[in-house]
Amino acid sequence: MCYNVKGDYMIKNFIGGILIGIANIIPGVSGGTVIVILGLFDKVMESISNLFKLKISLKERINSFLFLCQIGVGLIIGLVGFAKILEFLFVKFEMQTLYLFTGLILASIPMLKKKEMEGKINPIYFVLGILLIGTIAYLNPGESDNIVEIDTLLNTDLTLFYLLTLVLIGAISGATMIFPGISGSMVLLVIGKYHLFKGYIANVTSFNLNILIPLVFIAMGVGLGIIMSAKITNYLLKNFKQNTMSFIIGLIIMSSIIILPTSGYNLINTLTSILMFIVGCILIILFDKLKNKKRTE
Repeated sequence: MCYNVKGDYMIKNFIGGILIGIANIIPGVSGGTVIVILGLFDKVMESISNLFKLKISLKERINSFLFLCQIGVGLIIGLVGFAKILEFLFVKFEMQTLYLFTGLILASIPMLKKKEMEGKINPIYFVLGILLIGTIAYLNPGESDNIVEIDTLLNTDLTLFYLLTLVLIGAISGATMIFPGISGSMVLLVIGKYHLFKGYIANVTSFNLNILIPLVFIAMGVGLGIIMSAKITNYLLKNFKQNTMSFIIGLIIMSSIIILPTSGYNLINTLTSILMFIVGCILIILFDKLKNKKRTE
């Protein structure tokens, strides 16, 4: 499959990458969910898979690479450029911001089903998706003060077992980075490795080998996780699309619900949060209408 990598498509891919990057820095939100909402899920999975296929034309490989570059550049800009903005929003308006994104996600489900599924949702796989996210959320210990200090990282022995553990941590992070509905930070918290992962990332500017060497192995794991996740998902979509999309929709719905706050509600917060939820729904509906209008022109 070839993808148009010029003109409007390039701009759309770039903007899509920015939105995916923004999603990856929102607590509990999966970047893969945004990939699905934007209608880029199949393209991203197949493009990653194409880079490592043996029997594929050079043109297809190049097109896949250029498409991923456009997404990747946007993703980096989204991560870096909007980090401060989102930090401000979560400090001042955390509840309203989370309700806005919940509205965006839930309103996109009917459009996603219409576009990606010809028949009905398979209830078994749909429930399995809900149960998986529910189980992860139940086991999730939440944020704590268990910060890994830089002195601890600098004095850690870089044994083979430890480095392989870092590759596994990176692989989990990479796989969940692009898979819809699953927050990588939440999974790492469940297995007790989130603060270790965050500790290395936060101290990269120390330029100490005891920080840089582990980061190299984490990066290897991230790359491996992305590749394996893409290949497996691409295979499932091609061979079991109905069941796979039913499972993904279950993941997305449950993940958008569990990010909502369970406390801090008062009259003002409740009313403004409901308003932002409605705004999120309206934005998705307008986005879908605009997209359909351009297709008919």
